[in-house]
Amino acid sequence: MTVNAAMAALVLLLLPVVHAALLGVNLIIHLFVLGLQVVMTRMHRERSGPLRSVGSQEPFVSIIVPSHNEPPEILVATLRCLAKIRWSKFEVLVVDNNTSDRGLWEPVQRECQRLGPRFRFLHVEGLKGFKAGALNWAIPQADLRAEFFFVVDADYQVRRDVLIRAIGHARDPRVAMVQFPQDYRNITPSNRGVALEFRHFFSGYMTMADRLGCVPSTGTLTLLRADALRAVGDFDETVVTEDAELGLRFALAGWRSVFADEPVGKGLMPHSVEDFRKQRWRWAFGNAQILRRNLGVLIMSRQLAVSQKLGWIAVLTAWFNFNLIPSLSLVVLSTLPWVGWRSPIQPYLLLVSGFTVLTYFLIRFMTLFQILHREGYGFRDILSAFATHAGLGWIFSTSWPKCLWRPDEPFLRTNKFLRHTGGGVWRFGFFEIGTGLLYLSSAGLLAAADFVVVPICAGLMFATRLAFWWVGVQVRRTLEITERLAESLNPNWDSIPVTEGMDSSRGNLGKNDIRPG
Repeated sequence: MTVNAAMAALVLLLLPVVHAALLGVNLIIHLFVLGLQVVMTRMHRERSGPLRSVGSQEPFVSIIVPSHNEPPEILVATLRCLAKIRWSKFEVLVVDNNTSDRGLWEPVQRECQRLGPRFRFLHVEGLKGFKAGALNWAIPQADLRAEFFFVVDADYQVRRDVLIRAIGHARDPRVAMVQFPQDYRNITPSNRGVALEFRHFFSGYMTMADRLGCVPSTGTLTLLRADALRAVGDFDETVVTEDAELGLRFALAGWRSVFADEPVGKGLMPHSVEDFRKQRWRWAFGNAQILRRNLGVLIMSRQLAVSQKLGWIAVLTAWFNFNLIPSLSLVVLSTLPWVGWRSPIQPYLLLVSGFTVLTYFLIRFMTLFQILHREGYGFRDILSAFATHAGLGWIFSTSWPKCLWRPDEPFLRTNKFLRHTGGGVWRFGFFEIGTGLLYLSSAGLLAAADFVVVPICAGLMFATRLAFWWVGVQVRRTLEITERLAESLNPNWDSIPVTEGMDSSRGNLGKNDIRPG
């Protein structure tokens, strides 16, 4: 990645016309995407109407729990939550794919046997396609009576009324999918910023998507109508965000999808910097894959209204930023006056680069602020969420260009083992320090060359490298909370507890809910 950035900087230096063209195109796309996101996420939020009664005829639901190298104590706790849901016609398929360590999956197999015949454990080796492949393999194994599939990740513990609520949102036969927001049980006020950085996506983008009819799936707590899934085909095993891609195919085929903004389950936030970066990279890169492959179809589709098309572009670019070329330009161009290499277009290139960076910070913060403020969060929490988002800027700015250059990327799984916490902030800190010093040096050189506003923009890019350390601080806190949760997961399988607060009689999901108040 560092070598590619150096090569790009060399191209910008030696080919000023190409440099100007790239900056111009980048600025146009940048303003269009961020402007679209601001407008779309400001749309008035409509409250969901009352749930339609399920009635006396409960449809049969096949709950699918995909698993790969998961800690057995976490998965067992998930299954025990599912065993308590208030629904009579359901089964649970635990699909363990490619886990070579029998010590990981055999305890889960025994737990399924203990829970009874509605729990089926399926272990398969040599399966391709990652999570999408596991889901495609599992669906034909489901009970033939299944009218709906409900996908739950291995670390998610659900409310007892989860299916009552899910089916209640799907009584309209045109609804192919119901998506609930993701929430986390290893979040407290001390690390709330990492959760709110994700919460703003659900509160802003997914709420907008529900109103405009452009709802993607986010991979877990997802209800799928069996007939609709058969109509559009299997999960796409070549896209790393196969869930979002399925939502687009539903829309293109004329089906409705619903986002129900109510917490029905909680999972585990990644507790290492490496896995946190992997997760965000997967979301940004996968959505870039979807746009790369489907942008023409999306724009030309007669099935979608113009508002739906714009909504899809907004929601699929939610994790993009366009600061890579401008930030490289600031570094490269700041050195030219001091080596005697002057170009008549240099001031204009610096102006465009600085304007792009400055508008990104202003518009992105405004978007985050308006989304989270209407949820009731204070300035301190919003600033923490924005610092988290800014600290991941390198991920968000390099993922989509890499997809344009090389669109195939393996699925990056998020580790949940405490003993394999991956790289900490120091592993990636040297790179962040290096790029941060480049931005800081650029700011100094530009200020010494009598530029006024542009050095501030280079300083803002330096601030994003400092913000990465804030990400590390919060992720470290997430690890500490997760370790405390793990202490309650006794290796004696008969005494594994589930999280308190999952009973539907409560108005929230427990004291660590990320919602304010």
